Amino acid sequence: MASGYANKTELERLRTPDAVIWDFNGTLIDDLDLVLRAVNLQLSRRHLTPLSRNGYREVFGFPVSDYYRRIGLDVDGESMAALSDEFFDAYRPGLSRCDLYPGVSDALRAFEHCGVRQFVLSAMEETMLRSVLCHLGIAEYFGAAYGLAHLEGDSKLSRGRELVADQNIDPARALLIGDTRHDADVATALGMSAALVSTGHQSIERLSVAGWPVFPSAAAVARAACGS
Repeated sequence: MASGYANKTELERLRTPDAVIWDFNGTLIDDLDLVLRAVNLQLSRRHLTPLSRNGYREVFGFPVSDYYRRIGLDVDGESMAALSDEFFDAYRPGLSRCDLYPGVSDALRAFEHCGVRQFVLSAMEETMLRSVLCHLGIAEYFGAAYGLAHLEGDSKLSRGRELVADQNIDPARALLIGDTRHDADVATALGMSAALVSTGHQSIERLSVAGWPVFPSAAAVARAACGS
């Protein structure tokens, strides 16, 4: 098993949850290359150094405003709202061409078969999130999808608290699946377990220090959690 992936002891913490809360970008949908193109367009317009795929995965994080500062964008001078609008002008047209990660459909079906309730918690603007879930044909798997009210990509913790309360979720019996350390932080703050996938927006090296098991795919998480 590759370094950073879950071991047998860690897997026991994830067994058969009552509810699974999925992150969206980088966990369900593979939008990594689309994001990279959009942010590199922003950087090129300002004569800043573009990011490589690996370089991006080493610097991306939440809140997005801090990540923007790390790559040289002037959040204070240009405003986060303006930078976010510019990013989404480049990102949004390509979103409909992004696919689910391999194995995601199998994972969703596996949790459904186990009788696990499933939800989405995303830093994406909520109307856009729900539209893309329908476009991908997976909206039916989720009891609800919670996104943000804006495009600025800040913490989704408050929406996570609302999801837990609205949907009567017992955090001690819930599992959050994501691809960033922010997902791990949100899970910890909500009192639930987390499982991280290493194919998304942050490298396995960064995920490995988050304190939760790291898996090579969503399908691998489902196999571990459903005990199959």
